[in-house]
Amino acid sequence: MPQPVKDQIAAILTNEDTLATTLLLLCIDQLGGTDFFEWEPATFDMEVQTRFGTQMPDVNRDKLWALVTALTTNLFYVSLETFIPTCNTLNGSEADFDDYDPITSEEAAWGIVEVSLVDPPDEDQAPGDRFSHEIKRYIALTLQAEGVTTPPAILKPFAEYDQEPEEEAGITSGPDEAMLNMHMDRQAAERADIEDYVRGRLEDLMTQLKMLPLRIGKVSQMEQFLQQAQATLTGLPTPEAAVLAP
Repeated sequence: MPQPVKDQIAAILTNEDTLATTLLLLCIDQLGGTDFFEWEPATFDMEVQTRFGTQMPDVNRDKLWALVTALTTNLFYVSLETFIPTCNTLNGSEADFDDYDPITSEEAAWGIVEVSLVDPPDEDQAPGDRFSHEIKRYIALTLQAEGVTTPPAILKPFAEYDQEPEEEAGITSGPDEAMLNMHMDRQAAERADIEDYVRGRLEDLMTQLKMLPLRIGKVSQMEQFLQQAQATLTGLPTPEAAVLAP
């Protein structure tokens, strides 16, 4: 491998802004497939050191293995104890399965989007069907704790309420028009913030993927991920539309 390419790969692996999907595709490409999914951590570290002359920082290694776990088990979809630290990790925090570190609605949204890019649901499966009630209830409670009584479109399939959120917030009991308008405006702004966060990370991911030094023959695989990311990005409301949404 030419030294400039090795240096480029090492820079990607050690940059803590590199997203999990970028790390995953680079490792699949450079390590000859998905066999490394079954390697011991020490074996993986040694192979990365040997090939690229560097070691991945813990936060990047955690991102990579978070996606590997999502691809090889169903724990991300059914276990809150896995869902929360996975979302934390995919948003740039080191994995911590021992202490409770609650996620924000933005972190939940990006975690779901990034896992869905590498592990999309079956064509005949609704996006939210893979997730347990426990996880969907947690997402709903997180939104409510942040004052978001109506989930943004990107989280709507993954939020499950015991009752209609507007009813719980008391906005159906006849507030005056000014108060209702203020409430609706704030809700629109909160939803826009969540979707803007996901939009920003999708744009970062597309930029990173386009710059990956892939070996010959892998371009079609990369195009597939770019198309999936672009489709997700296109499905998000524009900032202007989000602000105007009811």
